[in-house]
Amino acid sequence: MGDDDWDLSHHEEQILDNIEEFGCHITVVSPPDDDGMGNEGENEEDDDEEGERFAYSVGFPATVHQPEVIVFGFSTELSAAVINGVLDLCREGLVLEDWMEIDGILKGHRCVLREVEPECLVPYYFNSAMWFAETELETDFTRAMQIVWPGVDDGLFPWDKGCSDAVRDLQTPLYRTSLNS
Repeated sequence: MGDDDWDLSHHEEQILDNIEEFGCHITVVSPPDDDGMGNEGENEEDDDEEGERFAYSVGFPATVHQPEVIVFGFSTELSAAVINGVLDLCREGLVLEDWMEIDGILKGHRCVLREVEPECLVPYYFNSAMWFAETELETDFTRAMQIVWPGVDDGLFPWDKGCSDAVRDLQTPLYRTSLNS
């Protein structure tokens, strides 16, 4: 790096290393535990804590020329498996589209991709992805897809009549929810 270049933080270096090695970096956001730190899904007893639990990709635009993805409500391990499953499908040629159904990323259940609304493309949900787009790709962060999953028992999605409140409550809708959209 030249004298005029900014030094990367350890976290930024880790993001770039993960993208180079694995094709993406996965950022996990979880509710704070008793010490105020995110618990990263390590203590499953804390799953009922107040706050959102989500994970998103960083690097899809560079690796597979697709928008970043975000998923809510899963443990760190399951979030990573689902996001990496989508990455693998994109490497095989899948082009991510709104309302696309995807099988094979969540054992025994199909998921649906929903286009994230522009007003939801904010640092709270996509901070590292926005940093990557702006600093490494030298472009604006303009697209992301939300991976939406159904209830285990009934297969109903948050927009389906009869879907459980638990399934709805775990998945903040960053997509347009109006039927007239």
